[in-house]
Amino acid sequence: MTTQSWAGARVHLTKADPGTSALWGNVGLHVGDAQHLVRARRRALAAELGRDIVWMHQTHSTRVDVVVSLGGKPSREADGIALDQVAPGEWGPLDADGVVLNARGWEQAPAVAVQTADCLPVVMSADHGRVVAAVHAGRRGLLGGILACAVGEIRARVDGPIDAMIGPAICGRCYEVPPEMAERSNAVMPGICARTSWGTPSLDLPGAAARSLADLGVRVVVDGRCTLEDPRLFSYRAEPACGRQALIIVPA
Repeated sequence: MTTQSWAGARVHLTKADPGTSALWGNVGLHVGDAQHLVRARRRALAAELGRDIVWMHQTHSTRVDVVVSLGGKPSREADGIALDQVAPGEWGPLDADGVVLNARGWEQAPAVAVQTADCLPVVMSADHGRVVAAVHAGRRGLLGGILACAVGEIRARVDGPIDAMIGPAICGRCYEVPPEMAERSNAVMPGICARTSWGTPSLDLPGAAARSLADLGVRVVVDGRCTLEDPRLFSYRAEPACGRQALIIVPA
C-alpha cells in the first residue's frame, strides 16, 4: 500500500501482488474471492489506517451520497439512516458510486474507499481535509456527470477551493473502444476520444476527467499510471478474473 499526505487529508492506494494470483491483495467482495479473505484484508487495512472505512456497492451510476455523523454513527445525510457495520472496521456498503463525507466536528471520522480495476478512482478534499469524497468514474459515470455531482455536493457545504486526485486508471493509449462508442462519447464530452498505441479508437478517461474538473474550478492532480500497463495494479482488461484495488481518502 502506498500512502501520502495530500490537501489536508491522507490518501492510500492498495496494490495487487502480481507474483501470486489474480486475486491476491483484492479488496472487492464481488469478484469471486473468498469473503473471509476479503474481510480480513479490509480489517487489516482499517487497522493500518487507524480508521474505519466506508465502502460502496458500485454500479456505474451517477449517485453520490453524503455521509455525516448522527449519534456518533456514519449516516446518510439525506434520510438520517445509519450505515450498517457489516464487519469490524467496515461500514456500508452504500448503493452509490460517490460518497462525500463531512468530517467537521467528527473525531476519528471514517475513511472512504473507491474500488477500481481500470475505471477512474477520484478522491476530493476541501476545507483542509475536513470534507472529503471518493468517486468511481467509469465511462458511464464520467459521461453521466458524476464528477460534477460530487463537486456540487461539496460546494453546497464548503466555501473555498476543492482539490481532486485522479488515481491510476486505464489510459487513452490502451482503452480501445468501438468507433461508434468513441463517437457517441465524444458527442457528450468533446475531447475524450483518443487513439491506442496501435492506432485504433480509444477513450482518454483520465484526460477528460481532468479537464472536466478543471472547468468546474477544481484543482487537479493526476496519477499517470495505467492499470493495464502496470503489473502492480489490477486491470480488468488484462485479466477479467482480477481483483480490485482501493483508493482511500482519510479525512483530517
